[in-house]
Amino acid sequence: MGSQIAQQLIDDKVDVVLIEEDPEKARILSNRLDCTVLNQQGNSLDALRRAGCASADVFVAVTGSDEVNMVACGLVSSEFPQPRKIARIRSINYSEATLSSRKFLGIDAIVNPEIEASRELIQSIEHGAMSDVILFSHSELQIRNLPVPRGAKIIGASMKDAFLEIDVTFLVAAIYRDDNYVIPDGNTDIRENDILYIVGKRDGLDEVFRAFGKHRQQLDKVVIVGGGKAGILIAEHLLGYSRNPLQDRSWLQRLKTSFRQKHVVLVERDARKCKNLAQRFPEALVVNADISEEGVFTEENLTNSDLVLAVTDNQELNIVTALSARSLGIPRSAVLVNNTNYAAICSRLEIDTVTSVKQAVINSVLYNIKRSGAQSVHSLFDGRLEVLEFRVEAGSRLAGRPLRAVRFPQDTLLLAVSRGEDHWIPGGDYIPQGNDTVVIIGKREHADTLQALFVAAP
Repeated sequence: MGSQIAQQLIDDKVDVVLIEEDPEKARILSNRLDCTVLNQQGNSLDALRRAGCASADVFVAVTGSDEVNMVACGLVSSEFPQPRKIARIRSINYSEATLSSRKFLGIDAIVNPEIEASRELIQSIEHGAMSDVILFSHSELQIRNLPVPRGAKIIGASMKDAFLEIDVTFLVAAIYRDDNYVIPDGNTDIRENDILYIVGKRDGLDEVFRAFGKHRQQLDKVVIVGGGKAGILIAEHLLGYSRNPLQDRSWLQRLKTSFRQKHVVLVERDARKCKNLAQRFPEALVVNADISEEGVFTEENLTNSDLVLAVTDNQELNIVTALSARSLGIPRSAVLVNNTNYAAICSRLEIDTVTSVKQAVINSVLYNIKRSGAQSVHSLFDGRLEVLEFRVEAGSRLAGRPLRAVRFPQDTLLLAVSRGEDHWIPGGDYIPQGNDTVVIIGKREHADTLQALFVAAP
């Protein structure tokens, strides 16, 4: 995780110093990354000095230990007041403790893997669990991924001809193809196994999915496989519980307006966890079973469910569970994985929603690092593309010029515009105005160049 964050920042021309305690990992990273790698402990004051914390803008602690991350941030806070401090903290109790204190141990932003991943899964569930969903801070438009179905009529057609029968406004922002990406134009052809990333308003995207045989349906009975932290957080949301860490961004507040409590079943193989879950969620049905055993879905009467969420710590088990659920006719499935490479594989296996814990944390860290320039940051395709949300400043290079007159970097596309209560996909005649909010997709190495377009000259 730390090396991937470092790589994305290096590509953004950021000066990065990486601290790694393990000698072998440090050696490998020194050869792979174009940055300084210190083979020391991250909670060592000497290492922090050598790393240049005195003049750093941001300090990020993402080791596997909450305590090391907190102590490291505390040391930086006490000795080097300048850097903004971001800590990865897995314990939800630690995360909640910080809510009562404005700056716990001097930490400016806490990133909790389970909360970040649960937030993304909840986001998808509230949109029908038909696909992954990317939402933005100030735009009503969203991005969803749509695998091209086998035998679809659009295979072989050009982008300008493929969707003539769909009478809604939307845009194909990117295509995932052969472990790479394509930013399409009107002449780009559509191929089997493509995964389309489409932009539009919620109702319009529902119409696009309907055209491909995927209809929105009520998700009244939800099975959560895995009673760990992610499973608990998702169950709390589905049952209408209030938990502050999940309510710290505006998108969830918007979702809550249409909240409808679900019938929840929690499946967990650990008997002690089951007892705690039953006490915690008296409204839910808690099943003590190993989901990998044959016949569990049938024996426990789970085949009439609307959605199966597989969120155990075993990503392979999660994938197999989702595939088993689909084979039994359960219409929607969602999984939690660690490996970001599994996301595309799962989409092609017709698993509806896939959330990578690692990618969710990286997105959150990058948002906290770049938040002065971008109002939201989302990485796609292992960070090779970024979707950024910017506010147009009056006097910037973009303001007052038609979009067709602006020279953007290669593989860059303006996806959405928000102006007051209006939200739309812009054409070449769109003239940006001060305080407009725009969503743009581009290569991660162009992030600084793109940001410069929206900022007023000093």
